[in-house]
Formats: sequence, C-alpha cells, structure tokens
Amino acid sequence: MRLGIWVSIVFSAIISFIIASIYKQPLHWYLFVLIIFIGFFIHTIILILRTKEEQEKNEA
Repeated sequence: MRLGIWVSIVFSAIISFIIASIYKQPLHWYLFVLIIFIGFFIHTIILILRTKEEQEKNEA
C-alpha cells in the first residue's frame, strides 16, 4: 500500500472526530480504531475489484 492511502484514512478518521466533537457526540478511542479498520477494509475491497477489472481487460 502506498503511504498516501494510510495518511488519507487516518486523516479522515481525525476529521470525523473533529466533526463529532463540534456536535458534542461521544468520543471513544475504540471508535477511532474502528474507523481506521473500516477504512482499510473498504480500501482492500476496492483493490480486489480493481484487480479483477484489470484482469478482465487483459484477457479481452
């Protein structure tokens, strides 16, 4: 994985915590970790789908 992906996932988690604090929502450390894991999970799915798409283009 590229460094930019790591930075963007952590940055989006920080932004979500800032927005939650503005609206006075409860903030817990495990929510931050959960946001990061979900970000990596979604990125992994995107990579898998992109790989399948590239393989189909190469076969045709």
